[in-house]
Amino acid sequence: MTYQSENQKITFVLPLYFAKAEITFTRQTGNENITIPVTVGEGPRVSVSTRKFEKGFWLAQLNWSVGRSRYCSEGWFEIA
Repeated sequence: MTYQSENQKITFVLPLYFAKAEITFTRQTGNENITIPVTVGEGPRVSVSTRKFEKGFWLAQLNWSVGRSRYCSEGWFEIA
């Protein structure tokens, strides 16, 4: 996960042969969640605009599967 505040986007890199993936953003304060499904044909690099996100700390969780195995990666970033 790479957050680029100057470009207002966050980029994830998935394995080439993932079967299913989704990204969930959760704001530290409040009950705000944003879930974005990732389509297999889009390739391994996925960028999401953060222009409409409220200011504050956000947890990004990337969940994906390869075959029968499921994986998760997460990280915090701040919208200032």
